[in-house]
Amino acid sequence: MRHERLSLDDLELVRAIGAHGSLTGAAKALALDHSSAFRRLAAVEARVGAALFRRSRRGYTPTDAGELTIASAQRVLAETERLQRELAGRDARTEGRIRITLPDTLAPVAARMCAAFRAEQPGLRCDLVVANAFLTLQQQDADVALRASVLPPEGLSSRKVAAISIAAYEAAGRGSGRGGGRGKTTLDETALAQGDWVALDESLAHLSSAQWLSDRVPAERIAMRVNTLPAALAACEAGLGRALLPCYLADASPGVRRISAPLPQVRADLWFATHPDLRRSAKVKLLREFALKWLPGEVELG
Repeated sequence: MRHERLSLDDLELVRAIGAHGSLTGAAKALALDHSSAFRRLAAVEARVGAALFRRSRRGYTPTDAGELTIASAQRVLAETERLQRELAGRDARTEGRIRITLPDTLAPVAARMCAAFRAEQPGLRCDLVVANAFLTLQQQDADVALRASVLPPEGLSSRKVAAISIAAYEAAGRGSGRGGGRGKTTLDETALAQGDWVALDESLAHLSSAQWLSDRVPAERIAMRVNTLPAALAACEAGLGRALLPCYLADASPGVRRISAPLPQVRADLWFATHPDLRRSAKVKLLREFALKWLPGEVELG
C-alpha cells in the first residue's frame, strides 16, 4: 500500500496535538477552529493508514504510530524553521515587518517606540505580540523579544537595553502629596514599609519586588495578591494598598503617586533578544540599534 506524503501543515498539526495533549489546545495554538482541526487530523490519519492518537476524556494520547510521527514532525519542522531563520538572517532588505513579543506592561512604551521607528524607517512595520510568557523564537512566533529580567534570556542573542526604575506608589488621593506622576512625598525605607500593600502572588515570587515585600512587610498587611503588574497598578489606584511598580508604567497613571525614589534593591533589566540566526538580519539590526538609543529614556526614570 502506497501512503500519501504528509505536508508541513500536517506535521505542524500532529506536533501541536502532541505538545498540548488535546485537539482544542492544538487548534488554538495554530489559529484553527476545532472542527477544521478535527477534519484535518482525520485526513492525516487516513493518509498514513493508522490512528495517531487515542481519544479519551483526559485528552489525546499518541499511539505508537503517533509517537513516531510526532518525533519525525519535530525533526522535520525544526530543520525547516532553522532554514527559514538562516535565510531571514541573511536578508539585507530594510523593508517588511518585524514581530515583537513583549509583556503587557511594555505595550504602551513599545507602541511609542514603533511609531518613532516607523518615522525613521518608513519601509518597516512592527507587529506587537503581547505575551507574558516567552513565545518561542525558535518556531518564529516572533522575530524579537523585549523582556524584563535580572539575567539575559537563555539561548538567545541578547543585548541589555536599560535598567528599569521601580518605585513605591499609593493611590493619588492619599497622604500629603498630590496625585499622579512623581508626587511630592519621598519616604525613607522604614516609613515606606508601613501601611497596607498590594503584593505579587507565587507565580511572580522570583521578582525582586516580591522579595522586597516578603522581607519587609508582614503577611497581615498584604491587602491583595495579584499575578500581573497591571493588576497591581489597578489595585493601587483603587486604594487597596501601596505597590512596587515600574516607573514607566505607574508614572503615566493619574490614579497613583510615587512615594519613593527608585529603589536600588528592586531591579530588573530590559533586554532586546532575538534568535542567534536573526542577529545579522538588516531589519533586526536597525530595530536593535534604534531600541538601544530610544528605550533608556523611557524606562530609566529618576
